[in-house]
Amino acid sequence: MRLEYKINEYCGVKEVEEVFSKSGIRRPVGDGDRIQRMLDNADEVISVRDEGKLIGFLRAITDYSYCCYISDIAVDKDYQGQGIGKELIRMLRERLGEEEIQYILTSAPRAVGFYEKIGFERADKAFVIKRKNN
Repeated sequence: MRLEYKINEYCGVKEVEEVFSKSGIRRPVGDGDRIQRMLDNADEVISVRDEGKLIGFLRAITDYSYCCYISDIAVDKDYQGQGIGKELIRMLRERLGEEEIQYILTSAPRAVGFYEKIGFERADKAFVIKRKNN
């Protein structure tokens, strides 16, 4: 295994869909146009490949001064538990800084413990208007 992390390097829709599927994260796999818009409109994408194969990535929206919303952290289940998600977040924080920016995300129920373990705090004042369509 030879992992290579890259910041804002191109990721193709099909390989992103494959990582979404293999990670267990719920995303609109099969809607390539929507996935492409998700990638195109992200401010930061950090990817990780194993010998060229995309096995994980982080996608974030930020104003680079006050807050950063981490919209996706997806790692192929075959690679989970090896610190890859933690490294993706570390790289984002190193890139954007820690003193001025607050990092925000929503978590799938099974991932809550992971986020707490790496330093995220639960927020009880968040609000959501859910999508009408998945």
